[in-house]
Amino acid sequence: MKIKKRRLWIFILPVMIAVMGLAALGSALWYRQALTPADSNNHSVTRISVKQGDTSASIADELVQKKLIRNALAFSFYVRWHGLSGKFQSGVYSVKPSQTAAEIAQHLTSGKSDEVSVTFYPGSTLDVKARNSDGREVASVLKNLGFSNEDIKKAFSATYTSDVFAGRPAGSSLEGYIYGETFYVLPNESAEQILLRSIRQLEKVAKEYKLEEKFKARGLTLYQGITLASIVQKESIGCGSAAICEDQRQIASVFYNRLKANMALGSDVTYQYIADRDGIVRSPDIDSPYNTRRHKGLPPGPIATPSLSALNAVADPAATDYLYFLSGDNDVTYFSKTNEGHEANIRQHCQKKCQIS
Repeated sequence: MKIKKRRLWIFILPVMIAVMGLAALGSALWYRQALTPADSNNHSVTRISVKQGDTSASIADELVQKKLIRNALAFSFYVRWHGLSGKFQSGVYSVKPSQTAAEIAQHLTSGKSDEVSVTFYPGSTLDVKARNSDGREVASVLKNLGFSNEDIKKAFSATYTSDVFAGRPAGSSLEGYIYGETFYVLPNESAEQILLRSIRQLEKVAKEYKLEEKFKARGLTLYQGITLASIVQKESIGCGSAAICEDQRQIASVFYNRLKANMALGSDVTYQYIADRDGIVRSPDIDSPYNTRRHKGLPPGPIATPSLSALNAVADPAATDYLYFLSGDNDVTYFSKTNEGHEANIRQHCQKKCQIS
């Protein structure tokens, strides 16, 4: 009996070895094939943005989704096998389907970013005194990119040429003109070049939506329209990235109605802007042309970067006869036609926010 078992194993063992060998060979061939280019004839460039904390698995999934590699498992195995786990460097990288998975992995862990991602924010200002900073000001964004205060000051005072500056008084700052969007720039670009990209994007938006013509139809220059849109932006909760925001359209209608009635705009965000910019205490009694509680008409210029929806709201406001509005404690905007109705809205909906100067 023992002899028969030995004879059986003599036949089984070689078969098992052969099967395992074939399996190993198959796996090796699969792995090798999985690392080849997803499309060797496609040399188009795709941006891959690597953020701090991204894992090899999440990066592999994105690469597969964008058809830049053949297999996420093979990519992750290559990364672990070659000791690249945890070595992915933040940045924006140019990747092609014609590259091998190995080439892509080496590039994403090299730290040699092809581009830098820079985001400016709707509702942000150029700069404020340090104690009032929320880190979203244009100056703060540029500082995070490594630019010095001198670089930023030079960029803010540089001369830029653009059609979007139509009607802008000589000597005015860039406030309101650094469009809120994410841009991809080369690592060696200057602060001036980065700001010019943003200004040109605002110019593109203004032309696409015919803002100058629409503002003119409502009695405003392009500069005045951007100024009013910046106030609408700061006064509203907003509608995210939507091009049209009904809440902002109604807020814009209030300001148009007040201008038509020769009333002061009465916007708190305008005096708050000048207080934060100059590093003084916020007060509705500030003696400044930016204080639209005390001075009728528009302030001297924009108080922030308006979003597309705020610009469109001023270009095409809602048709209302509202003269008052407030943002309630529940972040809902309440409108009224009379001061009595406004006072009632304060009592019912604004016990916290309306106490903040």
